[in-house]
Amino acid sequence: MTYDASDPEAIAKAKKNEEDVEKDIDFIASQPRGRRWLYRLIFEAGHMSSQSYVPNSFDATAFNEGARSIGRVIHEQLRANNPKAYLKMLEENHFDG
Repeated sequence: MTYDASDPEAIAKAKKNEEDVEKDIDFIASQPRGRRWLYRLIFEAGHMSSQSYVPNSFDATAFNEGARSIGRVIHEQLRANNPKAYLKMLEENHFDG
């Protein structure tokens, strides 16, 4: 989305939108089902699940690296912006074996 950087109203609207988007992960992490989904996305399907390199397959490696990239972004955003929800997610999913 583009906006006019010289228009104070447009700047305020863009800032509000950015702050609202940053709260999306908090909304998801506020419920056990959301934390379970985040955990699976980060640790099972995302960047911490396994080796991303697939011998002799550039396409599969690229696909896995894309998944890792998305997982890393979500992992870091949750850890940095909502450490309590991050720890709760680990307690509920990682340590429950």
